[in-house]
Amino acid sequence: MKNLFLAKTNPRETIIEHTEALLDRLKHIKEIYPNIKYIDWEILKLACIYHDIGKINTKFQNKLYEKLNEQKLEDNIKGEKEIPHGYLSPAFLPKKFLERNYDIELIRVLYQSIYYHHNREKLENFDLIKLTVKEDLNRYWNEFKYDKVDKSEKLYSSYGKYVKKRIESSDCIYKKYVMTKGLLNKLDYAASAHIDVEIENKDLFEKTTEYLQCEGYVPNELQDYMMKNQEKNNIIIASTGIGKTEASLFWIGNNKGFFTLPLRVSINAIYDRIKEKIKFEDIALLHSETYSEYLKRNELLDTDFYDKTRQLSMPLTVCTLDQLIDFIFKSEGYELKLATLSYSKLVIDEIQMYSPEMIGYLIMALKYITELGGKFSIVTATMPPVIIDLMKKEEIKFNNPVTYYKKVNNKIQLRHRVSVVDEQINIKHVKDNYKNKKILIICNTVKKAQQIYSELIDEFKDEHININLLHSRFVKKDRAKKEDDILRLGNKNCKETGIWITTQIVEASLDIDFDVLYTELSDISGLFQRMGRVYRNRTLEDKNTNIYVYLGGDKPTSGVSSSQHSIIDIEIFNLSKEAIKDFKNKELNEKEKMRLVEMTYTKEKLKNSNYYKVIKDTIDWVKRIKEYELEKNEMRLRNIINFPVIPKIIYDKNKKLIQNSIQKIKNIREQMRLDKSNVKELRKEIQKSKDDIKSFVVDIPLYEFEYARKNALIYDEIELDRFNRITIIAYDYSFEKGLTRPKCESNFNEKVQFL
Repeated sequence: MKNLFLAKTNPRETIIEHTEALLDRLKHIKEIYPNIKYIDWEILKLACIYHDIGKINTKFQNKLYEKLNEQKLEDNIKGEKEIPHGYLSPAFLPKKFLERNYDIELIRVLYQSIYYHHNREKLENFDLIKLTVKEDLNRYWNEFKYDKVDKSEKLYSSYGKYVKKRIESSDCIYKKYVMTKGLLNKLDYAASAHIDVEIENKDLFEKTTEYLQCEGYVPNELQDYMMKNQEKNNIIIASTGIGKTEASLFWIGNNKGFFTLPLRVSINAIYDRIKEKIKFEDIALLHSETYSEYLKRNELLDTDFYDKTRQLSMPLTVCTLDQLIDFIFKSEGYELKLATLSYSKLVIDEIQMYSPEMIGYLIMALKYITELGGKFSIVTATMPPVIIDLMKKEEIKFNNPVTYYKKVNNKIQLRHRVSVVDEQINIKHVKDNYKNKKILIICNTVKKAQQIYSELIDEFKDEHININLLHSRFVKKDRAKKEDDILRLGNKNCKETGIWITTQIVEASLDIDFDVLYTELSDISGLFQRMGRVYRNRTLEDKNTNIYVYLGGDKPTSGVSSSQHSIIDIEIFNLSKEAIKDFKNKELNEKEKMRLVEMTYTKEKLKNSNYYKVIKDTIDWVKRIKEYELEKNEMRLRNIINFPVIPKIIYDKNKKLIQNSIQKIKNIREQMRLDKSNVKELRKEIQKSKDDIKSFVVDIPLYEFEYARKNALIYDEIELDRFNRITIIAYDYSFEKGLTRPKCESNFNEKVQFL
């Protein structure tokens, strides 16, 4: 049997064919992004040519032949275990040529990029490599005909000096290594998936300009600033309705860009807006439910679209931050994302929505990205100055922060008149002021929101008032319906009235416009985010209060405490309360809001707070991480463990559909096992069935799951696959109120809440 030098079986592909596919993609990425920093294109080309030649070994080829029912090769080292091909490929490099033409550090980059291009079990010694080179690889060296490989030298098994000590961030060659290995991985994955490594951004700037012109606008001050500072890192503090999205797109221009937001519902809305209104087609959506969202929009007709999204090939990606910045943990393979971001532009929207831990991660991510040449713009309604101070401490370079306010007739627009009430949130003001208005009530916790909803329903039971509740404890199907409903009522063109009670899940980037807000205080930055949902693009003409803020009286508002479960640091809550406690029908324009944030979130005021400590400790922890010491399952980016559950009452109503979907998934998997020709289409069918089941799911945090388990409220469990189990939980549930603990509970701890 002759060695076929195969790289893959599905589809069948030789090592040379696969390598040529990498080189085609290398040529493409070099044409689109010729000025990528810290890359030696010739070294990267060599890495592409030699990265997979180790696959010519007998054991690897026989694995493929077995799948193809081909006759196997004779194995000269039958009793020995297989060496991963990445560890063998460096044996083919022309070592003498390299040593004549490159310094030793760059040679280390080349060897290690190839040697470690897959994450495989580490080798304790090189004896087996030496044996494999001598007894196995040498058999095929003359037979392997590829004109791009230098065959003037012999195979070398003594390259341990180049690979044994891994390149670390303290090494002078570290940046070149990250770029070379990261791009090698990117090219390899794209070639294996038969997709483009990069799609050129041809006209985002032009499309954004056309959109503004069609809407009858010309670029405003903020948008002009972003156009003039496209090559800089920026911090923009800008009021709602001023065109931050368009400004961000102008800044990205016709470059590779990532647009991050904190919440999936906001990301979906921005994605649809850019695609449908701005008419920019080459945009991807990236978060934990990307595949399902694409299916809903029928965008997997091109079955490679999802692969292009996952491989970060699209010119513009709208995503959650955690999908991008997990490279900070430096686990195996982290170089791909960091290398991609090094020639990209990153927009961070609504930074104040992130937890202090996530802020710490973000600061370190921006440090690493900018050191390699990437750029960022933070575009936000409020910017705590303590974050700016910490960024400066890490020597991240950026333009001085600039502030833009929406103006009407050359005056800062007035949208809000605020009255503070130093008591727990209640319905008495709503009772006096609800008629012919769109009322928004925002509570800090689900429990408080449910309580206010129940009180309002009782109060207005004889009147035909549209009263609704939205929070995170609804099953996905109901939550999606409620999100659509609140967006419809909150549309400025909708003439209906009604009352919506929510938690802070409506804070970020939801384009809703209500008439009056009643809200518990969480912190001053969050308060101003909540206020952004009222008189969003309107000028307040009368003298009536349209924002009521409840301070809690002699105790904090719901969900606020000195415990680790508090929704906001108690120190920040107290500082925020002090800043606004005397507001009585006070006009509060955008400039005054930003001044209050700047006064409250100073390093001096927060240096003893848990908020500051957590950011600082997180930064210090990330700095201590050594390359490759953390496994992927040790990364703690979210620091939240949620459990998917189905309320038993929902399960009982939909049992037949759920069981049919589970059986359908099993049947399709069996079909895929027997027939590999239609895998992508069958994968879509599996996802549709999973989504049918997941529409009945609500996520609950660990402590809530533990409460259910300890109180024998776990009814059953269903398995979607070996990674996905959904628990059926005997909690109360209704479309109106969502998930609630059974009424028999006796030891409920109000301090332990989720939003």
